[in-house]
Amino acid sequence: MFCPEISPVTLADCVEKQLLSFIHNNNLKPGDTLPREEELAIHLNVSRNIVREGISRLKALNLVESRKRKGLVMKAPQVFSGLQKLAEVDLLPKEDLNDLNELRYALEIGLCDFIYNRKTPEKLAQLRNFADCIAPYKYTIEQEIDFHSCLVSIAGNRQVIQFREIVIKIFSGKKVRNIENLKKIPSTHHEICDVLENGTIEEFRNIMYQHFVNDCTLQKNI
Repeated sequence: MFCPEISPVTLADCVEKQLLSFIHNNNLKPGDTLPREEELAIHLNVSRNIVREGISRLKALNLVESRKRKGLVMKAPQVFSGLQKLAEVDLLPKEDLNDLNELRYALEIGLCDFIYNRKTPEKLAQLRNFADCIAPYKYTIEQEIDFHSCLVSIAGNRQVIQFREIVIKIFSGKKVRNIENLKKIPSTHHEICDVLENGTIEEFRNIMYQHFVNDCTLQKNI
């Protein structure tokens, strides 16, 4: 666990990696405690200031937190924590927003089988409640995200749900949808509900694909 002799500029990077290795090698889980700063400094043969900087990086990753009487405690990792922080301060450029929107489409289409196989009458009823709040050919970003967030939640994938929560922060209040002038009208949310409830899995995949293909066309017209 001894860091090689390197410049002070990269010493904190080395300590960060060593701390991550320590967590991995000791199989630490959420709720477990890490050694105190002075113990880590001795173990890594660096100053406490450098250890403190390495720990601050782990805190930025939401891997650890300081608690009274317990010291440093492991947290459950959040895959999209960095993206979430950028979203909260609205620092993402337009090009990145477009890429995130396309990633959202790809994830949702990829989840079609899980959504279809894990649907329940209760979840379908909840989804229809969101569809009922949306005018077929004019709706807000918030309404669109509410519906699709509910749809994604049927799959039960926690990471995708977290990603969609970040998408909500990014796109809420950005634009108002008005698709009356499109030559080809996208499938409505009610039609998606109908197919999910009564159609085949292939029909559900097809209507979701068509919905997002037309939605991409809409993005170019905003």
